[in-house]
Amino acid sequence: MKLHPVRKLQLDGFFPMNCYVLERNNKCFIIDPGYQKETIQNYIKDENLEVVGILLTHAHIDHIEALDCFNVPVYLHEKEVEILLDDDLNGFGFFNKEKDYDINTIDIVPINEDTIIDLEGYEISVIFTPGHTKGGVSYKIGHDIYTGDTLFEGSVGKWDRPTANLNDLKQSVIKLIDEQAEHMLIHPGHGRSSTIGAEKRFNTFYNEWKRAN
Repeated sequence: MKLHPVRKLQLDGFFPMNCYVLERNNKCFIIDPGYQKETIQNYIKDENLEVVGILLTHAHIDHIEALDCFNVPVYLHEKEVEILLDDDLNGFGFFNKEKDYDINTIDIVPINEDTIIDLEGYEISVIFTPGHTKGGVSYKIGHDIYTGDTLFEGSVGKWDRPTANLNDLKQSVIKLIDEQAEHMLIHPGHGRSSTIGAEKRFNTFYNEWKRAN
């Protein structure tokens, strides 16, 4: 299988975060446009790409503040739609901040783990990974998995947020690491990329939860 370079934009807001651009044949999806709308727009323009959609791993403020960077459909898990629409759940209320866009104008496309998203003949599959939020997902294409705030290099997502559930997070992390091949690359919403194999060996959360499972 042909390996494609990972396009990552490191954006700064309340927290530094990773926004990714999934590109094939100059068509692309943007994963988690967290902040700095103009930075995202300028990158797309400079790279001469056509945005066909936005993929959300989850709907927290640091992943959606620039959600209106392009007028395209926004995909997220059907259980996460409530969080996107409710500022008491997504963090806008917590930070006492208003959206710069009208959420009612966003074309929301609910998805689930049976959804296959096409990008120029390449399949993007949806892995349901709740725990950090009730509708969190990871996106898999080729050798790459975009894990949002579920699985990080050497760590895992927080479980003290609204709709979070520690038991769900444990099962999601174990499922990701146990069911995916060790050579698969993981690209989280914050921090550096890693591999499934490295997390299987060195992620203390996974190893502790796996032993107790």
